[in-house]
Parts: sequence; C-alpha cells; structure tokens
Amino acid sequence: MLPNGVFGWKKLERTMKIRRVLAVTGFGLGLLVLPGLAHHSTNDIYNEAQTVEVTGKVLEWRLVNPHPYLVVEVTGPDGRAEKWDLSFGGSAVAPLRRRGYTAASFKPGEVVIARGNPARSKNFRGILIRGGITREDGTPIP
Repeated sequence: MLPNGVFGWKKLERTMKIRRVLAVTGFGLGLLVLPGLAHHSTNDIYNEAQTVEVTGKVLEWRLVNPHPYLVVEVTGPDGRAEKWDLSFGGSAVAPLRRRGYTAASFKPGEVVIARGNPARSKNFRGILIRGGITREDGTPIP
C-alpha cells in the first residue's frame, strides 16, 4: 500500500479547503457591502440620463456629516419661488473639503448656478450636482 499523500491528495484537499474558506469569506464580505451601496445609490432618486441647470438664491448651506446640503430658492416657470435641494450625492464632509469646499463656500442671499441631474419625483425639487456650481458672474465654486 502506498503512503497517504503520494499522489498529492493531501495537498489537493488543503488547496480545496483554502479555496472554500476564501469563497465563503468573499461572499460574506459582499453581503456586508451591499447595504452601503444601496444607501448611497442615487439611481432611483435622480434621473442620471438628463442634465438641467438651475439658478437660485442660497437659503442654506450646511457642511455637515453624513451629507452636506445646499438649499436654494429658484423661481419656477409660473413665477413662484420654489425651494430646491442641491445634493452632492453620497459625499461626506471630508471629500468636499478636499475639493475645496468650506463652511463659507456659500452665503445666504448669494445667487448660484448649478448643473446636474434632476430629481425623478415630481413632488421633490432638487438636483444631483454633476456639472459644478458657479456664482452668478461665472466664477466656479469652490
């Protein structure tokens, strides 16, 4: 009788066990990541196939976690003022600071022009910033 392992069975068993452990671990990590991806997805909120430009007066700017926000007053087609939320997507404070945004980037009453993807809901006025924000004179912010 040949000793166990002469044909490499032990090595093959060990390799298969390692592969199984790696596969189960990878699957488990994938399950942990999915809720985070779903939370930060913007596909269902904004129409990323369309781009719009809005001009509005800054009402509020908060550079806070988990999501900074900018609220502007836009004059609608009927002449009435509408509040619009300008979203930076899933960005938290740190990435926006690295891009140059500060707590003083927007001042109440200042007119800004923003480009991005409009909200899908007819009951919500807002855009996902994609084309940047400028001041009324065309100066980019930040």
